[in-house]
Amino acid sequence: MNITKEANIAAKWILDKKVIAYPTEGVWGIGGLNIPEIINAISLAKNRGEEKKYILLFHSFQQLIDQFQIEEMYHPLIKKNQNTFTTMLIPSKQNKIAARIPGDKNLLHFLKLVNKPILSTSANLSGEITCRNIQEIKTIFGGKIFGAYDAPLGDEKKPSRILDLVNNEYIR
Repeated sequence: MNITKEANIAAKWILDKKVIAYPTEGVWGIGGLNIPEIINAISLAKNRGEEKKYILLFHSFQQLIDQFQIEEMYHPLIKKNQNTFTTMLIPSKQNKIAARIPGDKNLLHFLKLVNKPILSTSANLSGEITCRNIQEIKTIFGGKIFGAYDAPLGDEKKPSRILDLVNNEYIR
């Protein structure tokens, strides 16, 4: 497995349609571009059913609304929850999406370098605990994903909250 401490190299791997592990606000994630081949690769790596959905990470509100047709009535709630540790379930013209615009500076920097939404999930086998470090990622995902961006995790200790924007209620 390839390992880098350079955000620009990890971003290039994502843009080259590779699946990689990377630090998020509090846990290790794995992800890549939001395309069918990456969805399949992540599902295989995690031993996860393809019917399960993933979240999308965006570097900004503008990037999110440029990518998806979201009714303006949801814009204020999205803006209120951007740069927080909240995953939002957002209805769009295409379908309902799970999106987060993180506040963690390292993760935002990485997302800006990629400059495309990243399909993201926790770095664990389905139903198992999340990897806590690069060594665990190598052990669990070696040979299953292309590489890892070795940078510090954020300070969050729990999974993100999930806010359903349709009824403005937290479901986690």
